[in-house]
Amino acid sequence: MEGSIEHFVRGDVISVPFPFSNASATKKRPALIVAESDSNNIIVCPITSKPGRDYEIKLEDQDFRVGQLNLSPCYIRPNIIATVEKSNVIRYIGNLKDEKINEVINKIIEILQKPSEPPPPTSKALERGNRPKS
Repeated sequence: MEGSIEHFVRGDVISVPFPFSNASATKKRPALIVAESDSNNIIVCPITSKPGRDYEIKLEDQDFRVGQLNLSPCYIRPNIIATVEKSNVIRYIGNLKDEKINEVINKIIEILQKPSEPPPPTSKALERGNRPKS
């Protein structure tokens, strides 16, 4: 499948070289397609076997309509999103049931609508342009 553009849909689980957050490298890992961005790109969330991360959504074999990961349980990370070229897909793993897809999409919406944390208070001296004395 590598090197060819296949037809993928929201809810497909695939294996891709997923970029690290600092874009220094990639790691081959399963990912959930949450949207198709254009004819050549897909928007994905990574899937990990390590629990205990912010916003994680548990993924088990019974959540699949087709296929499975053989690492049950795993965890979808909806707070990490990347755009990947379809030609970089290594393999198709399966497709999730609508309930699980909707859970992930709703969590992404919740994250995007979460109000920003207020910035920490600044020192009055810094606001006036004064430098703190050493």
